[in-house]
Amino acid sequence: MQKSYNQMWKESGTDLSYKEWRRMYDDDNELNFDKVEIPKIPPLKDNPMFKKTMSDLSKASGLKEDVSGKTTLGINKNILIIASIIIVGAIGYKIYQLKKGK
Repeated sequence: MQKSYNQMWKESGTDLSYKEWRRMYDDDNELNFDKVEIPKIPPLKDNPMFKKTMSDLSKASGLKEDVSGKTTLGINKNILIIASIIIVGAIGYKIYQLKKGK
């Protein structure tokens, strides 16, 4: 069982008050933590096992590996362009009718 700070202060036989002794004790321990080296972990993306697992998961889920660039959010770009032209035309026609009616 580890000793409490109060017991360690009493056993140290110091003339300092508990508050001063504790501040000094904590400062000394902070200096010791600065000397500890933190190991550097390589990025996970560089791990060949990670790359293999991601490849296996993408194949199992049915994802395409090659990107054609002909779709946006899975919808053909030509269809998106035609739909946007129709929507903008309908909004423009509605605005025209409202202004003509005044």
